[in-house]
Amino acid sequence: MNKNIITGLISATLLLTASASVMADNQGQQISSNAYKMVLVEDVPGVDALQTGHVEEGLNATLAASKYTVDDYSRNVNLCAGYVQMSDMEKAQKACSAAVKSARSLVAVPSMSVRAYAYNNRGVMKLMNHDNLGALADFKRAAKVDNSSIYKHNLERLEAALNTAQTGTL
Repeated sequence: MNKNIITGLISATLLLTASASVMADNQGQQISSNAYKMVLVEDVPGVDALQTGHVEEGLNATLAASKYTVDDYSRNVNLCAGYVQMSDMEKAQKACSAAVKSARSLVAVPSMSVRAYAYNNRGVMKLMNHDNLGALADFKRAAKVDNSSIYKHNLERLEAALNTAQTGTL
């Protein structure tokens, strides 16, 4: 992985929700605090289309990018988010798992915080697949290595929903 890709991974991420509509403004500021949030890696072909809700266009651009343009980790983090938005859970599961696998094996990534992206996105995908406990485990992994508000939000939201379900006060 070259230095430019690593710099892009560390310096810039954009937020989007797992719902069909993007809930972030042009500066990546949060508009809705209710939806589970996913992370996109900036400087990956197709990221702008994914952020603006042109998901199919974004996925196609990401898939078409040369392996010399984008590393597998970044590609799969963005594909994971895009496929979740398209509700293509089979492809989302493959991309999310590939991103986590890459995150575990990347010695060139200087920060565990960057690896949290993959766990967070896979957690949202698991949640959309009704795997609440798997999602909870991934959100906990992401929050453990990075104190970012996005990971805390997803973890606290899911814990509150699970606690409400346990007490029978849906």
